[in-house]
Amino acid sequence: MILIEKILFLKKISIFQSLNSQELRMIAEVLSDEEFASGEVLFNEGELGECMYLLVEGKVAIFTGAPPKTKTLAIFEPGDFFGEMGLYDDKPRAASAMARESSRVLVLHKTDFCDLIAEYPPVALGIMKELNQRLRATNLKLTSFEGKFIDKATQLYTREYFVDCMANEFLKAKKNTLPLSFLSVRLAVGQPKEADPPVDFLLDQLMCDVGRILTLHQRPTDLVARLSRDKVVVLLAEAARTGADAFLRRVKKDIDKHQVIFAETRGLEVQTEFTIRNFPEDTQERDAMLSFLDKG
Repeated sequence: MILIEKILFLKKISIFQSLNSQELRMIAEVLSDEEFASGEVLFNEGELGECMYLLVEGKVAIFTGAPPKTKTLAIFEPGDFFGEMGLYDDKPRAASAMARESSRVLVLHKTDFCDLIAEYPPVALGIMKELNQRLRATNLKLTSFEGKFIDKATQLYTREYFVDCMANEFLKAKKNTLPLSFLSVRLAVGQPKEADPPVDFLLDQLMCDVGRILTLHQRPTDLVARLSRDKVVVLLAEAARTGADAFLRRVKKDIDKHQVIFAETRGLEVQTEFTIRNFPEDTQERDAMLSFLDKG
């Protein structure tokens, strides 16, 4: 983009609307123009950020996590900006950005932003006010995400989040002819001798402990979630039946030991049932697999 095109574009961006033409020119002069192909990553979660992006053309997705535990937080379109925390501090990126289609961006680097602050404080003040509003909105969104996808009683992922990740993994497995396995663990506790604590509380506590054991054994690409009131499920990405069997052997030893201790200290009976399901052997359809997991 030529300089005048950058200035006209900046006038449409909310954080620059309070600036005059001369102030917009100062910013436009330090912006770099970059292009990204569809599927190309602009930056990764955990990388140090040192710039902000202004989207001129295309679409960019902001997401957290790595497959299968990814969640899209936002989709930006022309006229939006993102990555602004890279101007504020030297902390790692809290999310990743990827082009959903061929995209073009203008980039404001931290060093240039700092120079603007030092040389023209009024210009930076208007930008920072808008960035502070965006930061508050982002914090609210992240709080909402945690409440929706983390089970409060066990701190495991919820069924809703599991189903979302499961759909993505099924698509990947079908496309690339990869295996996919699931281990479900159904838990049951007998009636305690005393009414307090109640059965549901004890079941939540047991499920939390079992979930912790499963999480300790999982790989980064696996996912542990609470499927229902009495069932925990593990998504084992790219794992065939032999791999799922090996995982079960490892976790069962620890779960059995914990079950004995849990039952003895609380004076009640504890039962555990393990079931393995595989794609494509058991079914090649996601809905059918979910039905198996619910019943098994």
